[in-house]
Parts: sequence; structure tokens; C-alpha cells
Amino acid sequence: MRVLVQIISFSCFLFSDTFVQSQECLREDIKYENTEPVEKASYADGETVGVNCLTGYTGLYNLKCEKGEWKSSIEQPCAKKNCGHPGNIPNGDLKLNEGIEYVFGVTVVYTCKKGYEMTSGINWRSCRAQGWDNAVPVCEVVKCPAISTDGEVTASGNTEEGRYGDVIHFECVSSDKMIDGSSDIRCEETGKWSDVVPKCKDGICQEQELKNIEILFGYPKFTSPYKPGQILVFRCTDDNMRFYGQHSIKCLPDGRWNYPYPQCGGKVQCSQPTKNLQFVTLSDDKTEYSNFEILTYTCNKPYNEIPRGVLMCQNGNWNGTFDCKSKICPPPPYLQHGDYSISSTKDEVITAVSYTCQSYYVLTKQQDVYKCVDGKWETPPKCLRPCEIDDIVEKYNLQLPKEKVYIRHAEKYRLNCRDGWITRSGMKTYVDVSCSNGNLQIDKSCDIHNN
Repeated sequence: MRVLVQIISFSCFLFSDTFVQSQECLREDIKYENTEPVEKASYADGETVGVNCLTGYTGLYNLKCEKGEWKSSIEQPCAKKNCGHPGNIPNGDLKLNEGIEYVFGVTVVYTCKKGYEMTSGINWRSCRAQGWDNAVPVCEVVKCPAISTDGEVTASGNTEEGRYGDVIHFECVSSDKMIDGSSDIRCEETGKWSDVVPKCKDGICQEQELKNIEILFGYPKFTSPYKPGQILVFRCTDDNMRFYGQHSIKCLPDGRWNYPYPQCGGKVQCSQPTKNLQFVTLSDDKTEYSNFEILTYTCNKPYNEIPRGVLMCQNGNWNGTFDCKSKICPPPPYLQHGDYSISSTKDEVITAVSYTCQSYYVLTKQQDVYKCVDGKWETPPKCLRPCEIDDIVEKYNLQLPKEKVYIRHAEKYRLNCRDGWITRSGMKTYVDVSCSNGNLQIDKSCDIHNN
């Protein structure tokens, strides 16, 4: 009986020792990302380990071994090291290659503004574990070499050492001489002048081909070649031709005429008057009228207080407008690029109207009704012109829309930069343009090529 009890007790001891779970924690079970735990194969129950973040990260974890399992308490979560602002570059710009924060692994790229060049350092900095590498580069203004002139030419400007954008203007000492070449040269971003220093030569204005036009006289009397100060006066060979340009031009010291040669061509004609045409009857109803032709009109009732009048076509324009009125009011004011609708009448005379503009045109003011008071109309509005997006936007490195686009006055339209281009201000890939009475306003351009 004693032997049996001992055997049973020994068996229970073996069973208990074999199946008691281990209380240790293994290093290989530490699974936190971005960590470098201390080197130890296992840890006893209750032991605490501090776990550090990887290089380039900040933060700290505490791990405690509890009955074979790791329990964590976070003192500071692992996060990328923040290097702070890398430093601005005078006369230049910087941008991030990715993201929006100056943290570990990020690189910033520096560029110099137009007219400046990088004279020291390299054009990038990266955020490392120890902080920013490299130094902030330096951008200095581009300079052009000194220039010299001969005794016949005078120069105004900085001739000793030009800086980007500087302009030097040249003139001949003698008023009878003219500049042979460019009278202005500019220091460009390449560090070179836009042209060579010019020379002086005898000032002569060249005669040009005359077609349908003749020289009425020269002052003082002279013939070609023409010298500075001499004047030519022109006229058309046919009085019925239209004259384009200035009737007189003067030869300048630099050998240019102060205005281009004038031209004559076509017939001088007037189109049929359109303003308030519904209130008159024309004596000769046609679409074109010859130069100096007289047009007689009769005012229709009830605007026939002045029964009739005449207009004359003078050099392509009528010398006046229809002069018709009633005892109450004259016809409503004409609105170019617009029309009116009648709001009220008195004895068949229009006394109030409302105005609208053609498609895409915008009224200068919103007023429901314009009235005729004491025989005079209130000042009518105007129709402000729209803008067309045309190929001028390509000069600003903007993409031209595939279809015709019109913008109303005071409205904006977004245009994308051409591929590879961004704006210097804001580093954007688009520009908002606006319209001001037919004039396209482009305040910014895509002026940086993003390699």
C-alpha cells in the first residue's frame, strides 16, 4: 500500500511540472513597428523593457512581461523627426518634393528667381536624423560685363557692371547721325547684354513704295533720300478712297519715320444708320452710301415735331444722328449691343423702357425701368463686352481651351498651366483669369518649369 501511494505521488509531481505554463516573455514576440528593442532573448515575468523608435523617429514605448505576454504603455508614440523650417532663400523659392511637413526623409528643392543665379551651395536639403543636411544656398543677381563706347556714342545707364534688367540707352553725339543697331540693350538672365554696343551713321529715312497715294509736298522742299527733320504730306490719288494713317510724317534722327507710311484703298462708304431706325422713313433705303452722299429722312408719328432732316456721309461716318422728337419725349436712347422693351406709353409715345444686353454682354447697372422725365430720358446703362479666351494665353504658358470660351464682364475662368509648368506664386498648376469690359485680365503666369 505504501509503495502504491509513492508511485501515485511521484506521477502527480511529474504531471504538474510538465504542464505548468512558462512565465517568461520572448524578445522575438515584440512586434511593434519602427522599433529597435534591446538585445535579450527572453525576459522574466514582471520585467520592464523600454523600446526605442527607429533612426529618424522620436518616441518611446514601455513593455512589461506579464505571465508570458507583453503589455505596453506608451510614453510617446513613434513619429517622424521634425527638422523645422529649412530656411528661406533670399531672391529664391523652395518647395517640398512630397507632403506638407518638414519631417524625416523629406527633401526641399531651392530655385532662384528670374534674373538670379545660385552662386554657392546645392539646390536641395534633406531632413535627416541629425537635422537638415547641407546649407541654404545663395542666389545673387545676374551681372553683365562692363561696356565701353567710342567718342561718337553716348551711353546712359550703368556701364561699369550691369545687373539683370538694367537697360543702357545709346545716342549719337551729332544730331545728324543715327544709331546703327539697337539704341537700347538689356542685361539678360544669361549674364550677357541683349546686343552689342551700336555705332553711329548718317541719319537717312528711306522712301517707301506709294500705291494709290501721293506726296502732296515736302517741307522744306526736298527729294529722297530724306534727312532728319524733313516732313512729307500725303493725299489719296482718288478723293473717294479711304485714307488710313497720318497725313504728315517726319524723319527722325534715328532714321525712322515718326509714323508709318499712310495708305489709301477701297471706297469711302457709310453703312445704313441703325440708331432708332424704327422712328424714321429714309428717302433712299439701301445698305451702303457713297462718300459725301446726302441722306434725307422723315420722322414718323408721333415723333414728327421736327418733321424731317438730312445726314451726310463724311469719310465713312455720318455727320450726326436722326433728330426726331415728340411733344412729350424723344425716342428712347439707343443701347449698343443691347435692346429695350417698352414699359409704358402716353399718347403712343414711349415714356418708360427696360434694357437688356445681347448674349454674354452685361449691363453696367441693374435698374428695372428707365423713364422719360420732363422731356428727357434718364441716362441709360451700357452693355459691357465679354472676353474671348484666345491664343494670347499661350504667352503665359497657359493651355488654350479646345473650344471657344467667352467670359462675361467681372467673371473668372480657370486655365491650366501647360504640361511641366507651375506658377511662381503659390506653386499652382492653374491661373484664374478675369474679364473687364472685353479686356482679358491675366495677373499671373506659369513661369516656372517643373522638371
